[in-house]
Amino acid sequence: MAIQAQLYSENIGFPMCGSLDLIDNGCGLVGGAAGFNQQISSQLQQLQQFQHLQNQHQRDQTFSFGSTNNNRESIMFEKQRYEIDQFIKSQNERLRLLLQEQRKQQYEVLVKKIESKASFLLRQKDEEIVKARNKTMELQNMLKKLEMENQAWQRVAQENEAMVVSLNNRLEQVREEQASCRFNSGVDDAESCCECEDNNEGIMETKGNGGFAAVDSSNQRQEEQEEKTTMVCKCCYCRNSSVLFLPCRHLCSCKDCATFLDSCPVCRTPKKACIEALIS
Repeated sequence: MAIQAQLYSENIGFPMCGSLDLIDNGCGLVGGAAGFNQQISSQLQQLQQFQHLQNQHQRDQTFSFGSTNNNRESIMFEKQRYEIDQFIKSQNERLRLLLQEQRKQQYEVLVKKIESKASFLLRQKDEEIVKARNKTMELQNMLKKLEMENQAWQRVAQENEAMVVSLNNRLEQVREEQASCRFNSGVDDAESCCECEDNNEGIMETKGNGGFAAVDSSNQRQEEQEEKTTMVCKCCYCRNSSVLFLPCRHLCSCKDCATFLDSCPVCRTPKKACIEALIS
């Protein structure tokens, strides 16, 4: 009976010690599931040893006691087994809850890491999208600017083409006027020569054919002098005029002087452009 009472007292204190060990060792959120599993396995070993001793004690008591004591021992044994089963169930339930809580915490930590990584990647992608949008806007503005410049250059080219056509027509007109002036001056010179011959017949008779030659050469020199005066550069008065000033359209400067002039030397109109005229 003393041995039975001692075993019974050890059995009664066993779950309490196990619970206190679990609390002291912090098998919950502090100690982790690994320490808890190790402690549970050690407790299970102690339970197995206890059952083995209890079975051995029961066999010993069977030989020493009668039928009355067997009844009592069986009741105590059933009670102890029931307590052990309840303890194992409670420990299993506690272990299940602890493992569930640990998995929950691990999932929360994993979710936080994934969220932080995802937020970082999203911020990075947003920055890339903003940069790409700004770059697209810059390229669109540049494209619009280039299109406007292209249209402006096309207008300038069309204006220059129209101006070239107008200048060519003007040059042709000037050439025709010069040709007609030369023809008219020749006719006038011939008429004046005839009049001079009628009025100064005596003088012309004395001078003979040499007088007509002198008049013709004098008129020709005068025409050449007028033509040279008209076509001479109005800046240096040395070279022929070959540059047409715009927008006044005066052919009044040579190529060398045109580079230094800011305005037309005839009408003083500010020079916007100049074109070299190829006059043969």
